[in-house]
This record gives sequence, C-alpha cells and structure tokens, in this order.
Amino acid sequence: MATQPEDPKKALGWAARDSSGLLSPFNFFRRETGEKDVALKILYCGICHSDVHMMKNEWGVSTYPLVPGHEIVGIVTKVGSKVEKFKVGDKVGVGYMIDSCRSCQNCTENLESYCPQFIPTCGAENYRDGTTYGGYSDSIVVDEHFVIHIPDGLPLEAAAPLLCAGITVYSPLRYFGLDKPGLRIGVVGLGGLGHMAVKFAKAFGANVTVISTSPNKEKEAIEHLGADSFFISHDKDKMKAARGTLDGIIDTVSADHSVSPLIGLLKSHGKLVMVGVPIKPVEIHVSHLLLGRKMVAGSNIGGMKETQEMIDFAAKHDVKPSIEVIPMDYVNIAVERLLKADVKYRFVIDIGNTLKPSSQLYTSLKRMKETNEKDVAFKILYCGICHSDLHLMKNEWGMSNYPLVPGYEIVGIVTKVGSKVEKFKVGDKVGVGYIIDSCRSCQNCTENLESYCPQHIPTCGAKYRDGITYGGYSDSIVVDEHFIVHIPDGLPLEVVAPLLCAGITVYSPLRYFGLDKPGLHIGVAGLGGLGHMAVKFAKAFGANVTVISTSPNKEKEAIEHLGADSFLISQDQAKMQAAMGTLDGIIDTVSADHPLLPLIGLLKSHGKLVMVGALMKPMELHVFPLLLGRKMIVGSFIGGMKETQDMIDFAAKHNVKPTIEVIPMDYVNIAMERLLKADVKYRFVIDIGNTLKPSS
Repeated sequence: MATQPEDPKKALGWAARDSSGLLSPFNFFRRETGEKDVALKILYCGICHSDVHMMKNEWGVSTYPLVPGHEIVGIVTKVGSKVEKFKVGDKVGVGYMIDSCRSCQNCTENLESYCPQFIPTCGAENYRDGTTYGGYSDSIVVDEHFVIHIPDGLPLEAAAPLLCAGITVYSPLRYFGLDKPGLRIGVVGLGGLGHMAVKFAKAFGANVTVISTSPNKEKEAIEHLGADSFFISHDKDKMKAARGTLDGIIDTVSADHSVSPLIGLLKSHGKLVMVGVPIKPVEIHVSHLLLGRKMVAGSNIGGMKETQEMIDFAAKHDVKPSIEVIPMDYVNIAVERLLKADVKYRFVIDIGNTLKPSSQLYTSLKRMKETNEKDVAFKILYCGICHSDLHLMKNEWGMSNYPLVPGYEIVGIVTKVGSKVEKFKVGDKVGVGYIIDSCRSCQNCTENLESYCPQHIPTCGAKYRDGITYGGYSDSIVVDEHFIVHIPDGLPLEVVAPLLCAGITVYSPLRYFGLDKPGLHIGVAGLGGLGHMAVKFAKAFGANVTVISTSPNKEKEAIEHLGADSFLISQDQAKMQAAMGTLDGIIDTVSADHPLLPLIGLLKSHGKLVMVGALMKPMELHVFPLLLGRKMIVGSFIGGMKETQDMIDFAAKHNVKPTIEVIPMDYVNIAMERLLKADVKYRFVIDIGNTLKPSS
C-alpha cells in the first residue's frame, strides 16, 4: 500500500502489483514540495527494458506496488523557496536517479550514478519513509540537483528516452575516449540503446559498425541510422576478416551472448564497454585481453552534469531517438511487444493526454444497465479462471474489445430482481456461465441450445446494448433471468464456479453423444481443468475411464485421486497399439497441437472423438481410419441453459466437484502465469467477495 508522506499530494499512476508485471491504475501520494524541490507535471515517460526487469522482479530487488518509469519529462508546476535553477513553466526531465549521498568521492566528482547510496527513481524502499514511484504517473517531486533542463527545439517526447538510453551510451563514449572523430566504433545490438549509440557515435564523427544477429536490420542500420557497415555476428568469415579493426565497442545486448568474437574485433588497446545487463555471467578468455592489452568494462548512466551536457549536445546536433508514442492504456501491450523486440526503437507514453483519473476509468467500466423487469442483479462471490480468459485478454482469437473484464464462471447471491422475474428472489444462490443473451427465436434457442445461437452474447468482451459486456472479475453483474442457474443447497459456491464452464463443456458432449451410459469405455485426453472434470462426470455416469496424457507423472493423480481406471502415455506406442479399438468415445480436452490419428485408433467401430479443446492451428485429419470404422470426429461447445441447470443439479446429487485452488483478487496475474505453465490442480477460483477491494 502507498505510504502517505507528511502533507501529501495525491497522484495517479499505473503500477505492477506482483511479479507478473501487469500494470493497472494506482492512486498514491507525492511528498510536499520542499525548499530545494521541484514539482513537475509529467507529460511523457519512456519505457525502458529495465522497467520490465523491475516490474517482473527479475533482479530480485523489486517492492510492490511498483510504479515504473525513469525517462520522465514535463513542465515545472512549483518550486521550493531555495530552488535556484528552475522556475514554474520550465521544461524539465528526470532520469534514473533522484538522490545520492552528495558527499562521497563519486558525488563530489559529478558521478552521482556511482554513489553507493544513490536512490533510483522507482522501486527504492525507505526513502524519506516511503517508496519511490516512477514516471508512469501524473506528477513527481524531485530535488533540483537531479532535474535536467530540456533545451528549446528538442521535442519533449523525444527527450524522454535520452534520459536513460541516451546517457547510457553517451557516457561511455565520452569517458573511454571513444568520442574522437575518425575512430572506428562498433555497436552490438540495434534496439533502444543500440540505435542511440549509433546516433551519438556518428554525431562524434566516428565510423560506425553495427554488429547484430538479425540480417533484416542491415538496411535500417545503414540507410536510416547512418551506420557505415554491418556485421552478422554468426557470419564467421566476415567476423574473422574484421578482426582487429575497431577502436571500441559499445555492447548494448542484455540477452546471453558470447563476447569472445567481439574482443577479437578490437584493435590492440581497444575497449569493449558493456551497457546491457545479461542475467547470466559472461565468459571471458583472459588471454584474449592480455595479448592486445584490451579492456572489458562496464558503464552505468552518467552523473547529473554529464546528463545535462548530453541533452544539450543532442539538441545542438539533432540527435533524437526513434520513438513510438502510445497512450497509457496501451502500456501492457507495449511491454509484450518490447519483449519481442517489436518496436523501433523506444516506446514513449503520452502521460499528459492519456493518463486518466481512476474515477473516469470507473465510469468507462460501469455496468451498462440497471436491473430491468426480467433482470437479476447479484453480488459476485467467486469467479473461476478459464484458459479462455487468457485467450481473450491477449486477443489471441482476434475478437477482444478493451478494456476487457474477464470471467464467466460466476457465482454469487441475488441482491435485486426485476418486476417480472419469476424464477429467482433476493438471497438466492445463483450462477452465470459463458453466455448472457441470445436471439431467443432461432431453432437452436427454441431447442434449449442457446450456446449455438449465431447471435449469442458472451459474458465478457462482446459489444452488446450500446456497450461492452464485462465479466466476473468484478463485484456485481446484471443478467436476464433466462441465463442464470440456481445453485442447489449442499454445493459449495466456490466449487460451483468451474462447473459453469469446465463442467458443462464436458458434461454436454457426454450427454449429447450418448457417452453417459454405465459400462461404456470412455477416454479423456488431457488432464487439466477440463480433463479432470471429464473424468469425474464420466465416472459418475458409470463409465470405465482411461486417461490419455503426455505426462507420466499424472498417472498416480488420475487413478488414485480422480478415480480413472487406466492411464495411457500417448507416446508409448506399444501400449497405444495394445489399446486400439477399445474405447466407445473420447473427450479430447487438449488445446495444444497434437496428432489425432492415435486417438482415432483407440476408438471402437462407430466410436466418437469429441473435441472440446480449442486448437489454435488447423488439425491434420486422416479420413481413411474414419471410413473403415465409421468413426466420428466432432466438436462440442458448452450446453444450453436447461442442460447447464441439469448439470449443476447432477453434480450436487452425485457429489461431482472440481479440484480447485482459491486465490485472492490481487494474486490473479501470478495465477495467469502459473496457468500458462499448467501449474494448478486444476482450476483457480478467485475469492471475489472477500478480496476485491475498492481502488482507493
């Protein structure tokens, strides 16, 4: 929780709450403007790869909530009584640090960035009895010593990345004497840092060679950035031909890579300066250094004096980063793109125009309607997490609308009913699944198969009634009574939630395709959220159940805990061969790409392979094995409302309950990461009622 300083000033930013790194709006406080302080309204903030390391705690030093951002520019709004260098209205910037001891040798030599006690702009604990919050926010208060003037003629959005990426490469070029005209300078990596190294080295008059693993960057490096030559680092012939040709190299790469070939490119007395931060140690052959008196050095950002000099130099020589300006609510997508190197070359957030107060955010997310005559309103107590939530959040199906509130395994208590509601009353325990409306008139709807209505409305992410549907990761919902199910007494609400998607997804095809008869031999492919429910329902129907999996370590769980009768490893060809023609039907719950031919082989004649996992790529189907056995491969979606109520009642009667892990709301991003790794048995359920707190 944000520490409230003395005489606080309210601030709004976006913060990561945990190591998932996902950002969301966050209200906190800035300190009052002290006598040597400068307060500024933030207009732009660059996104640095270091922000991602901090958001995800990849360096092991992050504290949450964490407001990232250390490439900050804006306008001075207030100055302290003893401030000498700035006035209200000045264009200013703040970089990676906001304080230091001011007394050590590094500080007295204008090298504050090397002070053992320097304070980073974001994520530092116990600074003035609080935590430092960075520039993904609307304001900041900083001692004037750590504020930079932005010269006229330098656009503010372009100035932002100079305060980290710019000074990170400018400083070593200056310090190590690599700023002389005519020197031959190498730049390793062509990203946010690398493209700035090329631009500054060219401005110093150097002959610049870019060294990269990506051949498709050659044209960009030479034609657009002005590099003189380009090497592919794994082209051994060209790298060998270039040995001993460079006076210095700025290595901007943070990924693991070999430095020996780079040392080989240096002339005698050459300098390899590391400014990227590989997570793992690099391997260096000392003999390569000894023979040429070569140097491998590291370099951090520059001190405040040098940073001001860098900004002034950039303005004078028109050195500007290549940027993509984005709105605040695009930041999580930008981070994903940054991890894929899908940006040229720096994202800059337009804070001033796009960071909105949380009250405006709330207004945009409000429920789209009051409780109408056929509606039921209820307080949400629990909501399950389905893998489909992830697909929608990441727009992997290409149909998501943002902002998106996921969740369609929703249970709670009725708080209000419309005047014509017949089936529910206040206080009832109820649930909502994947759909909240349909046309009500097509053949599917009249046959109680609303889920197959071409106009069905999903519970989250759909355009509906002049708005967007918002799902169950929320405190309340309003739904037409037709799309609500009763929760029977004796069935705990938290275990009901996954039944409303995972449960009905496997129950429906077992019923529809006649695989619900006692004594049938049923296969279940995959043992996750869907698969474990398929085992439980099939056993409740009296089937003999075989689990088919790629994971041998799931056998004990399948048989001893879930009650399966047998277990097949899908890549054990001998056992799969022995089991051919033994199953009446298979429920295939796997969403990852996998071969279908071995599963078809397990079916008896007239057997049915029912697909309920949503594969992203088209599957390869061999028709001949279907012909010979009159076998069937079919797809199945969730059931209609009548069948969903039947499923819930059946589950209560036969004690069919999912295996779940109940989590608090603020754990949801970590839960998503675990879900991607299949690190859950077998369904996460969010305790909405007890853990979803107001933003304040």
